[in-house]
Amino acid sequence: MNLLSRFVAWCYATLAWADFKKAQGGYAKVVGGLVALLITIIVGILIYWQISGGITLTTDAANTSRDGVNTMATTVFGLLPIVAIVVVGGILISLVIGFGGSGRGRR
Repeated sequence: MNLLSRFVAWCYATLAWADFKKAQGGYAKVVGGLVALLITIIVGILIYWQISGGITLTTDAANTSRDGVNTMATTVFGLLPIVAIVVVGGILISLVIGFGGSGRGRR
């Protein structure tokens, strides 16, 4: 990707962000989307833990692989609440910055 195409992509992203900030209820849509995402993740975790115990495999290599997946899933599922807190914190910080007047009064 050359420099001109990067600049054009940045301009489009900046314009899209400006339109989003001006839109009525833009933040509400983002928060609603994040809530839906978090609920989907929770449901996915619950479904995974319900079916993971019932998976029977025939070879030792497959069982070892399944145990590794379960260990990794336990680690990832433990970190997901931290990710959710960081995302919500980022949204709150952007809201607080938006209350600052959006650059009005600066010279």
